[in-house]
Amino acid sequence: GRIMPYFGKQNFDATTNAKIRKYSFTVSTSTQQNFGVSTGSGDEVSVYLNGVLLQDGVDYSVSTTQVSLTSNAVQNDIVDVHVYQSFAVANAVSEATAKATSISSAIALGG
Repeated sequence: GRIMPYFGKQNFDATTNAKIRKYSFTVSTSTQQNFGVSTGSGDEVSVYLNGVLLQDGVDYSVSTTQVSLTSNAVQNDIVDVHVYQSFAVANAVSEATAKATSISSAIALGG
């Protein structure tokens, strides 16, 4: 299937290509709260505990280097973290400019 690209928040890092980074952790100790990830200032993060989507600010917090659960995960829990990196659309043309512009040469479409 086709996946809709994610645009993210403002203050993104336009030097990287858009992508989704996925982290998966199986908790090996009796209790664990912190999981190492890498995020940027404009990235969105989704965190799942055993397949259940957690709520940001209630169930976990995020820094640029880790996700911290507000309650301990226990041994054999699975924590999945999806980091949706922001990206910029380069050379975008405004609607007004596009409507005011005419094409003055032939366009060849390959097939």
